[in-house]
Amino acid sequence: MRSYARQILSLLCMAAAIVVLRFSGLGEYLTLANLKEHRDVLERAVTTHYAVSVLLFILVYISTCLAVPGALVLTIAGGFLFNTFPGVIYVIIGATSGAVLGFLLTRHVFGGWLQSRYEAQLRQFNRELERNASLYLLTVRLIPVFPFFLVNFLCGLTRLPLRTFTWTTVVGVLPAALVYTFAGSQAGAISSLNDLVSPRLLLALLCISLLTLSPLLWKKAKEWKQGRQAE
Repeated sequence: MRSYARQILSLLCMAAAIVVLRFSGLGEYLTLANLKEHRDVLERAVTTHYAVSVLLFILVYISTCLAVPGALVLTIAGGFLFNTFPGVIYVIIGATSGAVLGFLLTRHVFGGWLQSRYEAQLRQFNRELERNASLYLLTVRLIPVFPFFLVNFLCGLTRLPLRTFTWTTVVGVLPAALVYTFAGSQAGAISSLNDLVSPRLLLALLCISLLTLSPLLWKKAKEWKQGRQAE
């Protein structure tokens, strides 16, 4: 009974935190127009209080991984404020920290209960995930069909090891982080997000993603071929 009460309390706290973040209005300020309008103020703040600026940037990025919209603009801001390097490092730290936080919160509140309640029904799914976890997670990270925060929460419901979740998140975030932080370092020439989210850029990201996935795809293809030959 106490365990059930703690689970309900954790769920309520998690829901309250997400609602507060979602409706805090922070997302309304994360726009390219605001970034350019307050460029001088932001650059002075970074120059004067660099360490504090980095910490605040990472904390805000973590919030976008949970409930606040604006991760794309914030990634651009990483290059805008800190240049491509080390901006891309700060983006990856923020994105990975936010992803891991969402993953662990979901596992704590829902994951254990779901896995014990539906152990028999999930047995085959868990075996398949254990064999191909890296490939599946890298695919959804590099080719983002699903929202970033949703992947974090869904993975928290599984038995995916934290270590696998973390390194695939880092690798999966890296291509887009590099592209958009570099774009942010050139933000003076960008008038809107439409200048960035172009078919050419999306195609380039897709090619980078496929190149990143190719070693895993090759390995899985060899395993499948060997399995067919063994039959």
